[in-house]
Amino acid sequence: MYSFTNQFSGPTLRQRVGMINSQPSGPWAWWRYALWIVLMGGMILACQHKVREQVHIPGQALSKKTLAATSPTRALVVELEDKKTWYRHLALFQTKIGTEVVRSQPIILQLKDDRFLLPDDYKYESAIYIDGQEASVEALEKLSPEFVSELFIMHQWENMAYADNQAKPYQILIQTSPSPVVFNVYRKQFFTLLQAAALSKHPLGETFSFNMNQLLEATFFHNKNALVERTKDEHLRIYDEYKTTVEVFINNLPVTPADVKTVHVREVARLYTKERPYYEWFRADSPSPRFELHIETTPKRAKRDSSYYVFSPFYTGDF
Repeated sequence: MYSFTNQFSGPTLRQRVGMINSQPSGPWAWWRYALWIVLMGGMILACQHKVREQVHIPGQALSKKTLAATSPTRALVVELEDKKTWYRHLALFQTKIGTEVVRSQPIILQLKDDRFLLPDDYKYESAIYIDGQEASVEALEKLSPEFVSELFIMHQWENMAYADNQAKPYQILIQTSPSPVVFNVYRKQFFTLLQAAALSKHPLGETFSFNMNQLLEATFFHNKNALVERTKDEHLRIYDEYKTTVEVFINNLPVTPADVKTVHVREVARLYTKERPYYEWFRADSPSPRFELHIETTPKRAKRDSSYYVFSPFYTGDF
């Protein structure tokens, strides 16, 4: 009924006795501990990994990623990259393994009627060099792609401590060839991109999203990224210039551009637009529609509903 305890009957004493009577660890146990120590050491070394910046020191061998200054144009590229404030924004050049292409938006150089075109928005912001010599916009526009061996558009990082504020932010560097250059698949894709840039501000593709208030504002200011405009009776209508190049979905169901006219502007819960990348629509064989338009609606909003308010100064209809 009663139990008597003393200082020798606790669990600590029993555990010690059990350890004394247990079998000693065999060789496998020591190998297990050694393996555990090796694994932990490997994890510690892995956590100490550092990213090393490759810097070209004059007189030493070039790293694989450093451009060899084998032409006046390449020499200018290397000079800019050595300043650590410039990067290759757009480029077409040769490496030991073939043709390499660099692409990023905006595409500031265009191609139209087999001639280069520099948009007005970038004429003041760009310096042009042909074969290492500064050139004019007129000289650039006389060049033909088949006589361009390499092309670099360098862009200076903004707001960097060592940025050259006196330099124009874009440097267009072109190396020409005395004879026509054979077009491989990469050169074709590169110059096709420049052709598409003459037609689109977003040749690599872009998406936009609007809620109802944002759509009211977009239609008020005729923001064509929405692909639609507002009619006098407060319904939507696709811009005429997009009717033949857009694929339309209302509540995830495919419809015709004419069906968009049935949507009242305050029915719109969400509107999404997408411009597909140029290689899907700027092609001769089976091109896809250039744009997608997705409209999600809330039909109850079409009726007067005092519980819903439009927080937009761009709507004058009756709610």
